[in-house]
Amino acid sequence: MSELRRLFGYVRPHLGRMVVAAVLLAVAGALMSAMVGTIKPLVNQVLLPSSPASSALAPAPTTPQEDLKQSVRRALPIAEFQEWARRHAYVQVPLLIVGIFFIRALFLYFGQYLMTKSGSMVVRDLRADLYASVAYQSAGFFQAHPTGTILSRVLADVQQIQRIMTNVLSDAVRVIAMLPFLVVLVVVQDWRLALAAMVVLPLLAWPMVRLGRRLRRASTRAQESIATAAGLLTESVTGVRVVQSFGMEAFEIGRFRDALSRLLSADLKAARATALAPAVMELVGAAAGAGIFYLAGRRIAAGTLDGGRFFVVLVGLGLLYMSVRRLNQLNVELQHALAAATRVFAMMDRKRAIADRPGAAVLPPFQEAVRFEGVGFAYDGAPVLRDIDLALGRGEVVALVGRSGSGKSTMANLLPRFYDPTEGRITVDGHDLRDVTLHSLRAQIGLVTQETVLFDDTVRANIAYGRADVPLARVIEAATAAHAHEFVRLLPEGYDTRLGERGARLSMGQRQRLAIARALLKDPPILVLDEATSALDAESEALVQEALETLMVGRTSLVIAHRLATVRRADRIVVLEGGRIVEVGRHADLLARGGLYARLHELQFQESGP
Repeated sequence: MSELRRLFGYVRPHLGRMVVAAVLLAVAGALMSAMVGTIKPLVNQVLLPSSPASSALAPAPTTPQEDLKQSVRRALPIAEFQEWARRHAYVQVPLLIVGIFFIRALFLYFGQYLMTKSGSMVVRDLRADLYASVAYQSAGFFQAHPTGTILSRVLADVQQIQRIMTNVLSDAVRVIAMLPFLVVLVVVQDWRLALAAMVVLPLLAWPMVRLGRRLRRASTRAQESIATAAGLLTESVTGVRVVQSFGMEAFEIGRFRDALSRLLSADLKAARATALAPAVMELVGAAAGAGIFYLAGRRIAAGTLDGGRFFVVLVGLGLLYMSVRRLNQLNVELQHALAAATRVFAMMDRKRAIADRPGAAVLPPFQEAVRFEGVGFAYDGAPVLRDIDLALGRGEVVALVGRSGSGKSTMANLLPRFYDPTEGRITVDGHDLRDVTLHSLRAQIGLVTQETVLFDDTVRANIAYGRADVPLARVIEAATAAHAHEFVRLLPEGYDTRLGERGARLSMGQRQRLAIARALLKDPPILVLDEATSALDAESEALVQEALETLMVGRTSLVIAHRLATVRRADRIVVLEGGRIVEVGRHADLLARGGLYARLHELQFQESGP
């Protein structure tokens, strides 16, 4: 059980608290057995004080020594109390039951609370480690794993594990601790009936052992179906405008229903495996109970068993049966949780495609140039870039243009190491990017893309992302330079206004200007602009373009633009075709050359002229 061993690694820091909780729960289980022991006097002295069985079991003639002991007891005051207690068992036994249950409730409360607290802390650590392993993955990981799958692992699967670390573990400790006390109690009362019952116990345990693997496989299929349904739901919710604009609500509902049907099928397979065990246990338990009633009836009729002992045995065996049945239910939940743990650890153990090499150095502050040296890149074996040689000097603005699929965005993704080149290398001041730490590299790169990402937080927190110590004055300064201050101050709470999910309360141009303000506040020496204005209207584009020009002052900038009018003032324009550099020059020079850039420019001019 490698999953259990790994889970125990998360339990170890909280082991002391969990041991205390286990002891408290074990005592609570033992007290339940003590409560069963009160049944005998309750039956013999209260419910059936003159039963035939009791009369038949009259005490044997005593010896002179025993007569002397009884005389001494009668002479002492305690003997009177014992006689009073015997005659008033209807008071004593109920008070004893209440006292036992009161003490048991205290042990249960503190044991359950400590176990739940420890289990929740274990799950918190596990979920945090899982998210940390996901957060450091490369862009390729997120292409291979849909958002719904990741959410299912971090939330639903870990929630399954939380069940066994809290409720299941608490119940297991309490039930297992109660079992030996019940066995001893039943054996002491009547070993013959106990022996007859013990023969049946292995048959009750058989379903747990037999169905464990089937339950885990069924749970795995069910959780995978949940991940698929979650992925479809995420897609349809985030793309609701596209869905509605195409009138595809019914189509998406149909896709989701199909996913739910697959989930139902997987759930039913798990349900069949889950339902079989209690059905078998019910049948075996009924047969065992009938046999015990038969044996007890014969002995009561023969006068060798009194009603009190029979009721103790009966209740004790009933609790034994219910305990074994509860263990079977706990086993079902354990199998579900282990299946979830397998998926969680599989995602957690996925090797990072982009990671710091052993002994990676901190990248010194940027001074001279960024160089692409014979860079090639292939995705899933398909070449995307070939033989890229390019240098970006300090403070230089270099624009990448070309048809869709020519490799522009791939070059932009290689610079902050979202991917690594499959050929050649990229250097910053002569340092290979693969030889420096990711943190020191990305700290010197600012990124503004077409898809602006804002968080459901305040305007101030979005601009000063992750830096709560930045004073408001600097935030306002960055927003002003990005032409964002004017609309921010008109928001209901100004810089303390929450933006909603993905900044939904703002227009596209406003979101883009906040992203530029965030990059300005970061103040990186290297800048990557990937289609930063392509989705804007003319007025918003003008404002964003002014903000970008402010942002690029004094920075080494790699600019990707579909609209060629936005790159005219670049120091150099690099034209890509089929993953290769085919032209390099300034705007006027490239137009005069009459090559690919000139054709692209002419095509855009013809499209925009009317």
